[in-house]
Amino acid sequence: MMKVRIGGWAGQGTVRAGTILGKALALEQDLHVVQQRSYSAAVRSGIAYSDVIVDKDELNELVIEVPDYLLVLYQDTLDEWWDIAERTEHLIVDTTRVTDFSGFEGEVHQVPAGRMAEKIGTSKAANVVLLGSLAGISDEIKLESLEKTIRVEFPEKYVDLNVEALKKGYERVKR
Repeated sequence: MMKVRIGGWAGQGTVRAGTILGKALALEQDLHVVQQRSYSAAVRSGIAYSDVIVDKDELNELVIEVPDYLLVLYQDTLDEWWDIAERTEHLIVDTTRVTDFSGFEGEVHQVPAGRMAEKIGTSKAANVVLLGSLAGISDEIKLESLEKTIRVEFPEKYVDLNVEALKKGYERVKR
């Protein structure tokens, strides 16, 4: 079983990233997936996140207490979740917007996702950069599955940009 939480500030694409991850694992890798999400629909402010639980067997767990992978796109989110972060195995942070993770004793993967996405053409692809990083770290997530899902989930004019963001994130942690 694998548990992933993707968190950031509302508007950073955390829910979209969770949807892409969940669909890639369910439809392309034929795994059982549960996704939960939380965001402020009324205004673009506050913490937003997406939880994805995946397993080859049917799932009985629907809630993540402590994720195996915690992806964070915004400092306030990490500050709010510090007690969870301290217990997770892998912390993946967008160092463009997350600068203080001192004291974390697990494995930290520092990815300047926002800056990498800006170089590609838009900072809005930082969420996809982190998904690529997750695929590079986890043996359970196939990069090809994420790419196929991106090709279906995004409008055609944004596909190439997001595929590039995905691959850049993957390459960043594979070096």
